[in-house]
Amino acid sequence: MPELLAAASILVATAGAMSLLLVLPAAGLAETAGEHHAASRARIWLAALVLPPLIGTICAVAALMLHAQGFVASPHEGGQRPHLCLVPLHDAPAGAYRLSIFAWIALILVVLTLLRLVFGTIASHLLRRLALTNGAPVPGLERGCLVNEVRLSRLIAFSAGLARPVVVLSTSLLRALDSERLAAIVAHERAHCRRRDNLASLVADICVVVQALMPTAHYYRHQWRAASEAAADDAALGAGVAPEVLHAALQSLRGEAPRTVSTPTLVSLLIPDLPVTDQRLARLEALTDADPAQARAARALFWAVGTAAVLLVAVLLVVSSQSVQDTLFCAAEQFTRATR
Repeated sequence: MPELLAAASILVATAGAMSLLLVLPAAGLAETAGEHHAASRARIWLAALVLPPLIGTICAVAALMLHAQGFVASPHEGGQRPHLCLVPLHDAPAGAYRLSIFAWIALILVVLTLLRLVFGTIASHLLRRLALTNGAPVPGLERGCLVNEVRLSRLIAFSAGLARPVVVLSTSLLRALDSERLAAIVAHERAHCRRRDNLASLVADICVVVQALMPTAHYYRHQWRAASEAAADDAALGAGVAPEVLHAALQSLRGEAPRTVSTPTLVSLLIPDLPVTDQRLARLEALTDADPAQARAARALFWAVGTAAVLLVAVLLVVSSQSVQDTLFCAAEQFTRATR
């Protein structure tokens, strides 16, 4: 059990530290990508969410492996090597108690992350199955686009499922929109299906749980959601939808507010909210004035800055590899001592 608590502590602590360190690089890369490259920005923000837990997991495994070697790997034997040492923190008054409290909090976060993975997968599968069971193919639209009777007093369109997502439309939406605006909504949702945004959303939510103590993780998720919606808008425009038509369709969805209070159903509890914001609508209006040359220059700058950042991180890791190993060993040793 002490080893498990130590591993959870190192995972959460490393993920939190990495989340803080990625604020400026992620924001800089997203700004370099430009407003007209939403797909690139979405990948940046998702990477900022995924990398900290991934690096934290690697560090936790490496720390346990180093700790298993005993004094051979200890930075405190035969002259202390430079590293981030937790011995003063452990030996301080009530230091071991504080480390043990943090270890238990970290373990709870890891368990909640696993539960979020399980329940998120089940909920997505259940929503897709309900749509397939209760829905019917919409005439004139692509296969897999289903209409589902949703007991909500608003227009609704969403994609359901992880591995094989489908587009679901409410009957009220089919009756309220003309064929042109309906095709724009379908193109947007089909883009979410092609991009596997439901799966990416689940991954983002899982990463946020393990980094729940860090406000940066919640900021990254918010930015990813906005960028993923913009990327789906771009894909719909690339499929031939006019910007003004998609703008009008989104305004129709946003303008539909619940007028009556009804008993929530299982389907209504699983359906996500529609992320139609003023910023998203303003972006669609500005796309008609985009300069292609400026967009290409921004994309080239983005790849140049991204490559330089990756090379810099690789050099820093190579130079400080011994200090990193000693820090991981020390952390595993002190958390294990504190939780025995």
